[in-house]
Amino acid sequence: MARIFLSYRRDDSAGFAGRLSDALEVQFGAGAVFRDVDDIKPGEDFVKAIQAHLHNVGVVLVMIGPHWLANFGGQNRLDDPDDFVRQEIEAALASDKPVIPLLVGGAVMPGEASLPESISGLARKQAVVLSDGNWQGDLEKLVVSLRAVLPDTHSFKSGRRKLILGLAGSGAGLLLLALGILNWRRPATPEPAPKPVIDITGRWVAHVKYDWGDEYDEVFEFKTLAGRLHGSATYLKGRLIIEQAKLEGEWLSFITHSEEMLGSDNPNKVVTHRYTGHVQEDEIQFTLEHTGGYSVHPPLEFNARRVRQ
Repeated sequence: MARIFLSYRRDDSAGFAGRLSDALEVQFGAGAVFRDVDDIKPGEDFVKAIQAHLHNVGVVLVMIGPHWLANFGGQNRLDDPDDFVRQEIEAALASDKPVIPLLVGGAVMPGEASLPESISGLARKQAVVLSDGNWQGDLEKLVVSLRAVLPDTHSFKSGRRKLILGLAGSGAGLLLLALGILNWRRPATPEPAPKPVIDITGRWVAHVKYDWGDEYDEVFEFKTLAGRLHGSATYLKGRLIIEQAKLEGEWLSFITHSEEMLGSDNPNKVVTHRYTGHVQEDEIQFTLEHTGGYSVHPPLEFNARRVRQ
């Protein structure tokens, strides 16, 4: 059963949500995280399913990215009473479950004035930042916070042992006591071995269709220097240096920067391109998100394939 409810917008932070969900299930077990994209069955009533899962979980995470509040036309999405994220947060706050905002992709915490009255309490919750540059460190801090608020998974076992000891006054109790001692001394289940890191060094190519209609074959080149991942990635065929590259298990993340110009009278603005990739042997499933610049674009998903020499 899921113990953690993860609220997010697919067109705002899908890459971050998938990456976080996988990392938390390593810490708390398979199926520990509820995400509507994975866990609501076809044909199931969305609102009833959300409320049922909120009733069972121990904590709610609200992931906030650059486009969580406003849509790509600049309108406040949360003004719509039928907005599913608003409904999730309303139900979470009403349930009195711990609610933790997560800031990703350079997003900042919205103020109370930006939120409908029904969820204005979210602005008073202490947020956690999950950054590309310090993903592992930020994740470890989040895990510590979650362990503090989630119900103790060992409480049932501890209570059972006390009950067994309490029955030791009779002959049957002595047998139960022996069984309890054996159970107490049983060694803990070892932690699963970490998955081997896939070697991504070399050249990868992806055919990318951007939201404005242009299509390009983008090239990604990775190499390892002094134990660190370096390389380059093309954006609109322009070659950019990869920064803050990290490969953790099956997940790859890095950023690149470019400049956007709007007429001759306006200064150039720096655009940050954030890549999150699920790595397989010969394919990387990328999600690309943009922040900064003059224009706003939705997250883009595409696959890059390894070029064998």
